[in-house]
Amino acid sequence: MKVALVLGAGGLVGTAHHAGVLAALERELGFTHADAELLIGTSAGSAIGAYLRTGWTAEGLMGRTRDLTEAAPSPVAGNPVRVARHAVGSAYILARTAVRVPSLLSVPPSGLLRRAFPAGLVTIGEGLSILDRELPRRWPAAGLWLTAYDLVQRRRVVLSSRPAPYLALPEAVRASCAIPGVYTPVHVGDTVLVDGGVWSLTNLDLALAAGCDVAVCIAPLVYDPEHPPPLASRSIRHLTTRWLSREVATARRGGLRVVVLAPGPESIRVHGLNLMRGHGLERVAEVAYHETCRWLRRPELASGLLAAAA
Repeated sequence: MKVALVLGAGGLVGTAHHAGVLAALERELGFTHADAELLIGTSAGSAIGAYLRTGWTAEGLMGRTRDLTEAAPSPVAGNPVRVARHAVGSAYILARTAVRVPSLLSVPPSGLLRRAFPAGLVTIGEGLSILDRELPRRWPAAGLWLTAYDLVQRRRVVLSSRPAPYLALPEAVRASCAIPGVYTPVHVGDTVLVDGGVWSLTNLDLALAAGCDVAVCIAPLVYDPEHPPPLASRSIRHLTTRWLSREVATARRGGLRVVVLAPGPESIRVHGLNLMRGHGLERVAEVAYHETCRWLRRPELASGLLAAAA
């Protein structure tokens, strides 16, 4: 049985959530990323996936959640003119991402305009240097696909060890995490890459396209329909949950067995609204861990994971 581990978007909070869920899977079931022939990462999930495939353990990542504060965003510094130029460039990137029908936004920006109005309103703190320091430039041998979105061609791009386009592993993670209008896009020749979550919060369909039989999907930005949070939180996550439900239904019609691990009420409460904050992330990981452990103690829900780990 060919298994895919699908790690979805979710900001720094989602990164901590992933660490807690994966640690629970490892301790309770003995299920690790090594049981998956393919690991698909989107945005926050791309960072977790890259670390796992290059030698880190889920427990090790859970212990590092306190250090995520170093990657918390900070505003672009400089004089008002520089900030205004970044604001214009960021607004254009955001609009081009959102509007996909033929319009003036269909014309890709020239190199001159990109230099005059650079995109990105915040920086990733020490995140870039951390990625360069802790991740190798070469891709791991184990299957790893990271997703990004090409603003020029307006299509999803799957980044891997293969060319077209090829990026070193830290740069690929950065591209997959480049929230449009917020962070600076990653340029590869004429290709302009931003967050893979623009296309899909999980890109679950890639598991089906890769010929996988089972997909274990961790999706920090949705809620568990079997244990929904209070109405206010449910309303905020309603669209993302419906979006994933449609993708799961499509994948299952294609013959893919999908197991979704979605945050429950307690996790959603500690997630809060600011998913890019650098504080309180140890608590996010701890709650995700204990919530997942409780989830795994329900045999009827854990059966899919047990089959995948077999």
